[in-house]
Amino acid sequence: MGQWAASVLFVVLVVVGLVAFVQSQSDRVEVLVVRHPVAAGQIIQANDVQPAEVGGVSNAILASDVESVIGQRAAAGLVEGQVLTESALSGTLVPAVGERLVAIRLEVGRVPGRLAPGDLVDVLVVPPAGEPGTSEQLDVPFKLAQSARVDSMGETPDSAVVLTVLVNVGEANAIAAHSAAGQVTVVQAPAGE
Repeated sequence: MGQWAASVLFVVLVVVGLVAFVQSQSDRVEVLVVRHPVAAGQIIQANDVQPAEVGGVSNAILASDVESVIGQRAAAGLVEGQVLTESALSGTLVPAVGERLVAIRLEVGRVPGRLAPGDLVDVLVVPPAGEPGTSEQLDVPFKLAQSARVDSMGETPDSAVVLTVLVNVGEANAIAAHSAAGQVTVVQAPAGE
């Protein structure tokens, strides 16, 4: 009796597995994926994208809509194999005239945990890690930029976070210099600020 129950259970599991496989294959659609890395602001050419069958990616651009993608700009850096969505594209130049993209290296504890590309941050000057700083530096830190938009995020091998932020041209050099000296932190700003 036990062997018979095990056989029935095996057959049921195989049938369920096959149904799930067939259903997942039917949910697959042909969409556009990035063929090789594309820098933020770069105009997308026909050889930058290729069709691929995927499933479960919402807002993916269909392969048949390739002509609507050609000539648009990458809203942020695109990586090889990335499925293209409308939010990954922009009709405008990034950075625009009067703007700059600046990389900020932040040690653990100097970047909010839920921060994501598109979020707004204030960029503050703080004492370097391990230095106590003055009361003035700590009580009223100098704001290098207000409501800077996070363009992209990455992580270094030593677990530091690298944010690329979009700022006004007049703020860019000071942010880059303070970041290089390890004197920067960011605070997430409300979206409506």
